[in-house]
Amino acid sequence: MLKKYSVTLLVLLNMLFATGCSRQNNNLKQVKKNDTVRVTYQLKSGRRSLGTKNVQLKKGTKVDTGLKKAWPTKEHKGMITEINGHKQNDKKQKYWMYTINGKKASKGVKQQNVKDKNKIVFTLQKVSE
Repeated sequence: MLKKYSVTLLVLLNMLFATGCSRQNNNLKQVKKNDTVRVTYQLKSGRRSLGTKNVQLKKGTKVDTGLKKAWPTKEHKGMITEINGHKQNDKKQKYWMYTINGKKASKGVKQQNVKDKNKIVFTLQKVSE
């Protein structure tokens, strides 16, 4: 009789333990999902589109990190000089500029954080003085 109660008690404890562990794993998955943002990056040369990519990043990520995840880039003294083989041209005064959700960026790519559903457009354009 005592053996039956012991076996029953062990089975119940195992079920409770297994249930508790599975709930914890679901909470961890939800936390990880909430720690990411989805950002759309687009490259343009003037008005011509050179490509678009959707990138999943961690919250608090900077614009340049997502850009580098989407395409190969080159920099010089903290400035983006080439994206995916498209180079700026100092003689023609064409440089990489970027906007976030249609608004001119107020910070550099290494200072600006991305937010969920941002649309970031890098345009190789002529800059007049």
